Amino acid sequence: MQGDTRTLAKALQTQLSSFLALPDVQKAMGGQWSLVWGPAVFETQESATSYADNVMYVAASPDQSTYVVAIAGTNMHSDYDKDQEDNGVNTTKLWTDAFPGLPSYGVPLGINPWPVVSTGTALGVNNLLGMTDTLTTQKSLLDFLRSLSGTKTQTLIFGGHSLGGALAPTLALALFNPSGGPLHTRDWNHVHVLPVAGPTPGNKGLSEFFQKVFPPVGTDAFQPPNAWNQNIWNRLDAVPHAWVVDMLKRIPTLYPAKWEGDQVPSDITKAVNGAVLASNLGGALPGPYTQLPNIQAQGTLHGPMPITTEEQFFAQVAYQHLDAYEILFEVQSLVSEGTRSALQKNLKRWWDSLPRMAPRDATRAASGS
Repeated sequence: MQGDTRTLAKALQTQLSSFLALPDVQKAMGGQWSLVWGPAVFETQESATSYADNVMYVAASPDQSTYVVAIAGTNMHSDYDKDQEDNGVNTTKLWTDAFPGLPSYGVPLGINPWPVVSTGTALGVNNLLGMTDTLTTQKSLLDFLRSLSGTKTQTLIFGGHSLGGALAPTLALALFNPSGGPLHTRDWNHVHVLPVAGPTPGNKGLSEFFQKVFPPVGTDAFQPPNAWNQNIWNRLDAVPHAWVVDMLKRIPTLYPAKWEGDQVPSDITKAVNGAVLASNLGGALPGPYTQLPNIQAQGTLHGPMPITTEEQFFAQVAYQHLDAYEILFEVQSLVSEGTRSALQKNLKRWWDSLPRMAPRDATRAASGS
């Protein structure tokens, strides 16, 4: 949809409320969850024809014992999302400088190297921190969570897929940083993070820092008890291969392929080379991008194999990044046909743009801009 932030927030509020009221959804989720904050929408250039760049809301369980901070992934119609947030990895921000809107904070002793976060991830988290729920509470997320904390009986979960899978753990860490963060895990029964299909947001120091504050819980994301505080990703999904250099280099061989002349198409090669160059630039001083604690799931190839065309390759990338997770989490029956159709159209726009963007991305990364 296009519209100003309030128009989009109200439209999403209506859709989410209707979705949460569906009998199949209530059955799957143990009753009707309710929206208690937001949704809130950020647009870098707000207008009646703008697309949402970042979206977030908070939902509460039927007995209000659990709250979920839900963070949207990339809007494929948003050039800002793709160019500034997703691909903003060739420069980084020191953790202590990344979130100027928060009180002065530091890093726990023993974290080495010093934690850094990609400029794109820092940009997205700052957008989330700056949001105000204009529909219900008139509060920022921080002020809303402060109003809930202190009972020590409630569970708080930060979740997101794709771009949201990078933003969710980073936002949680910024808010619950024990070295000066504005919130404290001791005020809640549990604080968990559930990132899915997220690209890597920072270096080894950030990964160690996150693990120190949010220790991994559980080893199997698909069997109770649930796994928390680990990026859950499908090994056939190209997106979580970003931005670790060795993993990026494996993307062209993720799927069985029989290319003409036994050569990977140049557009795919250019895209991967540009990503590797950007990752090396971002990791030059603070150390290379390093995955957060994670759980790797075994995906299943979809469609005819081997792949012989670029279109088939990017279609497989799209399937493994979205549909595969619906199957892995057994929620595909909850996704409406209208939603599925919209996703397919957006993904076609995405993968069609990748070969054209690759040379530009490589040039931009090389210039450090």
